[in-house]
Amino acid sequence: MSVEHTTTRLVRWGDVDAAGIVFYPRFFEWYDLACEALFASLGLPWPELFPERGIVGVPIVESGSRFASPVRYGDTLAVRAVVAWVRDKTFRMEYEISVDGRLCAAGFEVRAWVMRPATPSTPLQAGRIPEDVAQRLRGVDPAALC
Repeated sequence: MSVEHTTTRLVRWGDVDAAGIVFYPRFFEWYDLACEALFASLGLPWPELFPERGIVGVPIVESGSRFASPVRYGDTLAVRAVVAWVRDKTFRMEYEISVDGRLCAAGFEVRAWVMRPATPSTPLQAGRIPEDVAQRLRGVDPAALC
């Protein structure tokens, strides 16, 4: 069972270029927004999750996107986020951005579970994703495992 969440967003004037078409880096911002919204939908809001679990966050270690159709000022986007897989220290998110059912972009991110360093000079490194978080990302209710 894959976990997914869809969020919507109105395209604002600041999202578009002089031709009235969305500037491509905005898609990566929307992928990030969708990932954060998916976590919140699972009861894992980032402002609480990061300090509680002692992580700096879930930074992107790989990403990509394919752009299929333009998005314009005033469009309402549907941004669908799906958890593709969860490994020990990383997980992959896949995204589709559409307007009125028309696919506009498809992308992905691989994110790492990065621990808060003990000292400021300690390098950042990925840690093991806690089992209860991994299970939620896989679509398993951790309470059902007890």
